[in-house]
Parts: sequence; C-alpha cells; structure tokens
Amino acid sequence: MIITLTMNPAIDHTVSIPDFKVNHVNRITESRYDAAGKGINVSKVVKGLGGRTKVFAFLGGDTGDYIKKSLVEEKISCIAIETSEPTRTNLKIVDPDSKTYTDINQTGAYVSEDQLALFRKQVFNYLSSQSLVVLTGSLPPGVPVTIYQELISDIQAIGAVAVLDADGEAFEHGLKSGPKIIKPNIHELELYVGRKLDTEDEVVQAAKELLAFGTELIAVSMGAEGALFITNNCVYRAHGLKVSVKGTVGAGDAMLAAICYGRDKNLPIEETIRLAIATSAAKVMVEGTKSPDFDTIYDLKKQVKISVL
Repeated sequence: MIITLTMNPAIDHTVSIPDFKVNHVNRITESRYDAAGKGINVSKVVKGLGGRTKVFAFLGGDTGDYIKKSLVEEKISCIAIETSEPTRTNLKIVDPDSKTYTDINQTGAYVSEDQLALFRKQVFNYLSSQSLVVLTGSLPPGVPVTIYQELISDIQAIGAVAVLDADGEAFEHGLKSGPKIIKPNIHELELYVGRKLDTEDEVVQAAKELLAFGTELIAVSMGAEGALFITNNCVYRAHGLKVSVKGTVGAGDAMLAAICYGRDKNLPIEETIRLAIATSAAKVMVEGTKSPDFDTIYDLKKQVKISVL
C-alpha cells in the first residue's frame, strides 16, 4: 500500500492563454480545475497504474470539499484533517504559443498544533511495516520545517519505507533521517550541495554524497533530458522521450508515483526506471494536473533507453 502525505494540497486552476503578456489584458481560451498537491498527484497516478493508495491531507472549506469529492470520484481513499481556513487554489498559466508554463501558488491554509498532532495520529494508526509512505510537497503555515525529518524517523522505525520529494529546508532536514528513496530535480540537488552541476558526472557525484544518509535510491529528474538513478551499487542513465508537451505540472509527481509503484510491486530496477520515464512523459502530454493516459504509458515504456554508467 502506498500512502501519500499531502500537507499543503490545492485545487489547480489551469488556464490556457495564447500569446500571454504581462501588463496586458489576456483572454483565457481553456480552463480546468483539478484536485492537486504533490501527494495527491502521486496517488492519482498510482491508482491509474493499478496500485493501492491512500491519501492523508489537510483540507478545509469549499475547496477542501471539492478535493474530497474529486478523490471519491476517482475511487481514491482519503483521510482528511480539517483546517479552519479553506484549502488554497493555485493558478497555472499555459501559453501554447510560446510553450511557457507559469505557476502562481498561494501559501496554504494555516495548520494548528492540534491539527498537526491529529494528522500524525491518523497516519500512524493506519501504517504497518508493509507501507510505503510518500512525503512530498511544500509545508503550510504552522507546520515546522523539521516535520518530514520527524515523520521519516518514526515511519522507518516501524519497518515501513519512507520516500521524500521536497525542497529547501524541508528537504535538508528530511534527508537527515535517511529516507529510502528521494527524488530531487537537478535544481533542488544543486541548491542542496551548493554548487552548479554542469555535467552528468557532477550530478552523479553530488547524488552519491546523499547516499551517506542511508538512502537506497536517488532519482534525479532532469526534465526533457530524462533522469539519473543512483544506488549504492549502480548508476543508470535513462534518456527522455520526445513527446508533444501540453503542460509540465505534475511530471515529477508522475515519475515518483511510478518509482513507488515499482518498489511496492518489487519490480526489477530497470523495469521501474522504464515505467518512471514513460509515466512522466505521458503526463506532460495532457493538460493541467490531469492524470496521464495509461495506455500511452505502456506504449512509451517500450521506447525508453537505459544505459549503465
């Protein structure tokens, strides 16, 4: 079972504005709303791949109700901890002419100490040693930056697997507890190690520094270039696939979902990598935070090229 923890969920409002210009009146030609937040995005893709998943999230107000309803419609189980403030709405602006993607994100609803304590209680009441727990996304006001570090330590103490995909201080603290899987993008990895990574060798060496914390698999996503997968024993280079891009939001979450699915199903590492690259590529072929087409994923998987470095 893949459990996702979404501390800062959102409704993603994606709009298409051809020839989008700052300081001008712009006209929306297409609009859609999706239940989102990185953990929710992961669960949606896991469900589509045929995996079992459960969402834990802070939700509040009409926007929170919208997300609950959306998850019910997708047959995804959700345990919601209510916040007094409404769940945020994020704006995603897609310009199909210039191929630009602009994110305008709200901070998120405040979470009290009592609400956070209830969240922890609900999560650990459900977990078992067979769980794979995904901790991902930004933190809302009221939640300490050490929360992922604390949760990862407690999760792995019961024998479950913790997976971390975050940035900034939340990532730095979380890494100290040795999550079994992490998925930084190249920018996040550069921020952590404090230097520019211009070559594949430099990326690999930087990622290997993180293995010292006890991490077993590091997936460094590099956008259209594909990804590097680093373990203690091997480095895999998976090349990106050339596809028609309609939106980049959620591509990393889709990759992470496939990695978690592969781990949960005990798939061979190269099979997991092929699925991860194909799932990410299929995700950018659809608008907004819409889930990828799963028939497309299995077609794309045949095209993925992997080399061992």
